[in-house]
Amino acid sequence: MQAFRNAHEGTPLINPASGGSSSSSSSGRRRSSRTVGTRLLWSFVVLSIAMTTLLTTALVYRIDAPGEQPMMASLFEMMNGALVEGEDSCPEGPACKLPRRKAISTVIVGERMISTTNENFVCVTMDWWPKEKCDYGHCPWHNSSMLSINLDHPLLRSAVSTMAPVVLRLGGSLTDHIIYEVPSTSGKPAPPCKPIRPSKTDPLGFEGGCLTMARWDKLNKFCKDLGCQIVFDLNLAGGYETKESDPWWRGGSWKGSNVKAFLEYTRASEYPILGFELGNEVDVRHGVGAHVPTKKVVSAFVKVSKTIKDLWSTAQVKPLLIGPDSSVFDMEWYLEMAVELGHHLPMVDVWTYHIYSLGPGSPLLNPNMTDHMLNATKLDSLHVTVDKTREFVQTLEDGGNKKFQLWCGEAGGAYNSGRNLYTNSFISGFWFLDQLGTMAATSHQMYCRQTLVGGFYGMINITTMHVNPDYYTALLWTRLMGRKVLTATVNETRYYGEKDAPEYVGKMLRVYAHCTHRWFLNNHGRKKGSVTIAFINLSTHTTHHIRPQSVAGGMHPGPRAEYILQSPRRRDKHLGLYSHHIQLNGRTLRVVDNKIPNLPPNWVFDRTAHIKVPPLSYGYIVFPEANNPVCVTPPIPDPWKHPVEAEAEVKKRTQNHNGHQTASSL
Repeated sequence: MQAFRNAHEGTPLINPASGGSSSSSSSGRRRSSRTVGTRLLWSFVVLSIAMTTLLTTALVYRIDAPGEQPMMASLFEMMNGALVEGEDSCPEGPACKLPRRKAISTVIVGERMISTTNENFVCVTMDWWPKEKCDYGHCPWHNSSMLSINLDHPLLRSAVSTMAPVVLRLGGSLTDHIIYEVPSTSGKPAPPCKPIRPSKTDPLGFEGGCLTMARWDKLNKFCKDLGCQIVFDLNLAGGYETKESDPWWRGGSWKGSNVKAFLEYTRASEYPILGFELGNEVDVRHGVGAHVPTKKVVSAFVKVSKTIKDLWSTAQVKPLLIGPDSSVFDMEWYLEMAVELGHHLPMVDVWTYHIYSLGPGSPLLNPNMTDHMLNATKLDSLHVTVDKTREFVQTLEDGGNKKFQLWCGEAGGAYNSGRNLYTNSFISGFWFLDQLGTMAATSHQMYCRQTLVGGFYGMINITTMHVNPDYYTALLWTRLMGRKVLTATVNETRYYGEKDAPEYVGKMLRVYAHCTHRWFLNNHGRKKGSVTIAFINLSTHTTHHIRPQSVAGGMHPGPRAEYILQSPRRRDKHLGLYSHHIQLNGRTLRVVDNKIPNLPPNWVFDRTAHIKVPPLSYGYIVFPEANNPVCVTPPIPDPWKHPVEAEAEVKKRTQNHNGHQTASSL
């Protein structure tokens, strides 16, 4: 830098006094030529760095066609040494040659229930974002907005119906911009309907937004036809006054007439809405589009709660009231909400929050995303937020004699639309499946994946209507993992032929256990005490041979159904991590004629055969004859169903149990 600085300032790089007997003219020529040469050299260096950065970003972020090798993504991660295991392993990541190893891992499955989930634990979302929504120079939303997506597309309908019954959450950052084109029952005309359009002053970059009742009717018919339940996010911040000098400010009293008219229309249409959220990330300090004072948030909740109670007073089941949809864990704000709600606290049925544990989607702001997905320690860091939120909700329940549901209402891995080749590729399954397991084990009743379609975290590619790997991970969860959650731990890991293995080897294998879902039992025969284990092998070179046991050592593995998910084979196995395709038991899953392919398991009837979990793989293993006592007893009813439905469900399942027709499903 000093040479560059000297050249730039025109000072000599070599002192003439120490340079021999050169004449002043020749010395000047040397100084001039060296100054020019130095300038050219540094100009070349700066230009090279700039071009390399732009090329790397462009290639990492380009929208590859399904099946292409995203080589630059792998190289980008290699340069950052992202695939590293333990302090003693190769420091250069996948570029260096690690020996293939085999390890024997004992997995202990508990015989007590630690948590329960809803029947429909996995929820999917649709957002409002228009095609003009861009992040970091890329615009991945196209026509995926719930306002514009083709609801009749055969692959979209196939994907939803195959996952049914499933909850579809309709909401997102622009929720508090949306008005509803519906006249009020008092005769007041519908407000003018303005489309979403770019804005230079709005914090979210857009203004306007309108949901017509014709579109609302189509969305409800879509779910009625395909078997999904709707959770709808209502406009909260839009009911308050704003001011130009501070676009985040909200004041005055809440004007909820448009929301009330929308609820009246929905009730009159007899749409079976599962629940209504109120506002999207409007917390007073961290809101993304508005900072609404806590008292004003509570005021809106009280009014909407009364409206729902009045409108659905004669209904057997009324919609749930859901909130506060916080963008981050903020204990101070949570406590403020609880204090302000006071005796109104029981009106809230579900406490929900959003989480994007991978950070921003930008490859420049977040260059080590592979490390976030494959690093066991970083995956464990999720527990901090999850445990604190659960403890807070538990405190509310203990103090108010009120049972809340706890939902993760929106999670897409990386915020600002996700990242191409990461949140829409095979590697995304590592954080996604781990997050599903963590949430279920920590008393979360529902988990909403952002998104079904739209952005780089969509489970369906809206441009090609290609199904991304996370869809299959979610689909298998809904079919295999029941409501009852069991403890599952990796108790011991040792290399083949050795007494032990480094501690990090055991941490690379992550496991979660549930009683098996009734879908599997209904399709493959009803068995007593069936258990499903979800596994994740973060290791780049170690194959884990799993030995399942119960706490008392009495688990009967018997025959098993294996669902092993891997990336397509490449000459360099790490390139497959960023593939838009996925293999189930060695077979690449492909959509044919807009139909989701069948997902048959690999049945193993040899009780002595090892359960082999390959490096960099994840999936599920079902043990239909595990005879787990928690899973033998009749399934518990869904506590969030109407009491009449719950009582009938208990009676029916108890009769089945007494008649030895047990489905250890929920």
